[in-house]
Amino acid sequence: MNPQTKVTITLVLLAIAVTLGYAFACWIWPFKACPRCDGTGKRRSPSGRAFRLCRRCGGTGRRLRAGRWIYNHLSNTRRDAR
Repeated sequence: MNPQTKVTITLVLLAIAVTLGYAFACWIWPFKACPRCDGTGKRRSPSGRAFRLCRRCGGTGRRLRAGRWIYNHLSNTRRDAR
């Protein structure tokens, strides 16, 4: 086995491990903190005096992770195809 093959195999295994780790994280923790309101669910009004609910997360402070959104979309598509 030459060194280039070892490097390629290592990179492929590392990519598989990262992908499986992210899939596991999306399964355990499907939500992340909303980036717009930093997970508080509130945003300051334009005047800066009052608070309003964050429009991106609907005031919950949580957003669905991209991997979980893709999984839900594929699952719903498969379910609707039956």
